[in-house]
Amino acid sequence: MAALMLGALRALLVLLFAGAVAAQVAGYAVARAVLGEDAAVVVAVLAVAGLVCVEVVLVCVWALAPLARDGRIFEAERRPDRWVRGAVAALAIGAALATVGLGYLLVSGAASTPAGATVAVLAAAVAAAAAALALLVDVMRRLLHRATGLHDELAEVV
Repeated sequence: MAALMLGALRALLVLLFAGAVAAQVAGYAVARAVLGEDAAVVVAVLAVAGLVCVEVVLVCVWALAPLARDGRIFEAERRPDRWVRGAVAALAIGAALATVGLGYLLVSGAASTPAGATVAVLAAAVAAAAAALALLVDVMRRLLHRATGLHDELAEVV
């Protein structure tokens, strides 16, 4: 991974992290304006928790990038498992939180208004996207394990 690409990735990660923090700060006010007082508290708490999951994924990517750049991703003692597992767990938790939020919106009746229905559709989309990303990253982790094994075998032969 070239230094320019790593710099661009880190700049984007910082921007995404700042956006997540800004969304956490403004979350309650936006939820209250869209959903009303009762549903706003629950949705805001779930949204803040979901954004923490996003921030965890961003930190994991930040930690993995230099390993890929330096080619240390194949070193047995430096396997990136903890970072990849952290990202998968954060994505799975984020999907669960979005599903809980969707369930709350449907059960509480907050989804009966046009604004509430829009938030419910967004919650469903976030739940599906987070679950799909968790599965994708887990598949990529398994591929990395396989590639690491092949890399180690090749190193022994050479």
